[in-house]
Order: sequence, then structure tokens, then C-alpha cells
Amino acid sequence: MPDPRPVGITRLPAGAVVAERIAAAYPSLSDALKAFADFVLAEPMQVARLSINETVANSGVSVATANRFARTIGFAGYAQFRAELIRGFEPVFAPVERLKQKLSEASSVRDILVASLQEDIRNLQATIHNLDAERCEQAVEMIVAARRIFVIGFDTAGNLAGLLANGLELAGCDVRVVENAGGSAGASRRLFRFDASDLAIAIAFPRYLRDTVELTQYIRSRGIRVLSITDNQNSPIAGLSDLTLYVHTSRQFSSTSDTATLALLEALTAGVASRSPGSAELAEEFSAFAYPWLTPPRHGSNR
Repeated sequence: MPDPRPVGITRLPAGAVVAERIAAAYPSLSDALKAFADFVLAEPMQVARLSINETVANSGVSVATANRFARTIGFAGYAQFRAELIRGFEPVFAPVERLKQKLSEASSVRDILVASLQEDIRNLQATIHNLDAERCEQAVEMIVAARRIFVIGFDTAGNLAGLLANGLELAGCDVRVVENAGGSAGASRRLFRFDASDLAIAIAFPRYLRDTVELTQYIRSRGIRVLSITDNQNSPIAGLSDLTLYVHTSRQFSSTSDTATLALLEALTAGVASRSPGSAELAEEFSAFAYPWLTPPRHGSNR
């Protein structure tokens, strides 16, 4: 029997309307309606793809129960419920559809490379244009004032989190970063002793990963301040944060582009270094320490 706590454990996209409505109605549902709700939460893709008759055959409930379920959670009928369920998956499949469309166009490899680079330039320009001076100051102050910092990011955002952690460490910050292999459980162990004097930096972009959202919720519940870096106000981590920095990440060939995000993270690191006493001396000390492992460039070769 699936866990009857719908919030945070479903495979529906983060913030999906159907998931939120099921979460609100679940405690008052009858056993039959709960059985169908559990099936929807466990197999949302199947429910979105199949007809009502095929869905009830797989779930073990009647057509009448499926229709009653849809009305109970606020839809006019099953058709409207299924349409909203499908709409919830649009952010997941939109990058795939864009890729299919681009691949069908007759473009040279150079055209594709140039278009991709130009897209990143536009993202950078839009990100710069929307940077708010007060938010920038607040973000740097939050980082500098924190006793310890925990950077959260999974999948590709995990790579960005690691780069940010490295940069902040060289600026003199005490930084930890979530390990992809450890997941939320591993991060929770590291966060166990964090408190209001510390800071979490959450990085999330479409497709938003549930681990990031759940971990950010957990952090807020412990009174730890959160600085988030994401794409827009509808991001599931934006509403969980004390302060949010927004990055334009449009991409035709994937869900997001990391270029502008990486640029903002490096800029944020530079801002922190400028406000951290001794950051230049620390960078110099690290360079001297790392020198034996560095390899100089080869001279006289253009290859």
C-alpha cells in the first residue's frame, strides 16, 4: 500500500495542481477514493496517457469511483482532471519537443553552434538587466555573515553547487556541499547541527528535482536562512527562500542552459571576495600550496 502522505513523495512534477489538490483532500477521502488517489500518485504518467476505462482496469476501481474522485478534488469531471494531469507534465517534455523540432530543421552544425551561443548571450544580457542592486548586496551580506554555508543542488545543479562551493571556500567561507550520491538523507546528516547562524544556498532549475525542494523545506523548518538561485518566481524553491536571485536559462536543446547560472555564481563569488577580509591573502596562500601540482602551458604550439 503506498504511503498515504501525498506531499513530497509523488512522482508528479513539483508544484503540480493535481498533487496539491490530492494533498488537501486526502485525509477526508473514502477508502475507494484513497485507493485511486494512491494509484494516481504512484503512476501519474500512466493515468495521463490512458483512457478512463484503461485506468480503472489497472487501478482496480470503478469508472464511477474515478469520476467521483475527479469531482472531489475540484474538477468538473474526469476529462478535466486528466487534462490538468497532462498539463502538469508539459515542463518535463517541453525540452524533448524543442529538440525534435530543431533536429527536423535543415541547419548546418555551425548554425546550431552559433544559435546556441547567441542564446546564451541573450540569457546573460537578460540576467544582467534584471539584477537588482539591493538583492545583490543582500545576497553577499547573507553569505559573508553566515557561520557555515551548505550549498544544495542535484544532478546538473550539483555540478554548479560544487563550483560555487569551491569559489566561496577560496573567498574564506566555511562551505559544505550536498553530494549527489548521498541524496537528501546524506544532506540531512550534514545539516543536523546547522542553525539560524548558518545559511543554505539552494540551486534549482527546470526540471526541478524533488530532492532539492524537499531539502529546502526541511531547512526552512529548522529556522536556517535560505538563499535560492533559480529561474523565476514560480519556481518551487522561490517561495521557500529568504532571498532569491533569478537567472535567465532559456535553451532550445535542453530544459535549461547553465551558462548564465555559472556566470552569476562566479560573479557572486567575486562579490563575496570583495567583502571578505583576507580573501586575497587566502587565494595567494592556496596558489602557493597548489603550485607543485600545476602544469604550465606548452610554448611554441598552436594545437
